[in-house]
Amino acid sequence: DGRLQPKERVAAITVAGVDVAFPFSVLAEEGAVNYQVNGVDVAVFFKFGTTSALGGPIISFADDVGSTAVFIAELDGRKLTFSPAGDGFTDAETGTTWNILGEAIEGPLTGERLTKIVHGEHFWFAWGAFKPDTLIYQGKG
Repeated sequence: DGRLQPKERVAAITVAGVDVAFPFSVLAEEGAVNYQVNGVDVAVFFKFGTTSALGGPIISFADDVGSTAVFIAELDGRKLTFSPAGDGFTDAETGTTWNILGEAIEGPLTGERLTKIVHGEHFWFAWGAFKPDTLIYQGKG
């Protein structure tokens, strides 16, 4: 599958029977992605600060590849739209600040938690080989 470079890292999900891959290269630029999969609103968060065990003989000197978290972008029936903000993420609807774990840490929703969506962080060649019909998020543009 030539849609992505084989070693492109992706955050991969399956929601309502639909497979979607979010390339790390796009996530690193956008920071937070708001996406809909078969009627389910999804938020993908990206944060630098995770190095790769494959990036060199000493992990502390390896490349910072970042990490992801994926959530249902809704709380108590209210859709939330996220953007990166400093070391976290802010929802446009209430101005609440959230961390990478989906916890509201400042603002009107402090103490609330988003519902996690099971996801994997894979190289594209590994995911794409088994899920060839995967949709690939191309970015906002």
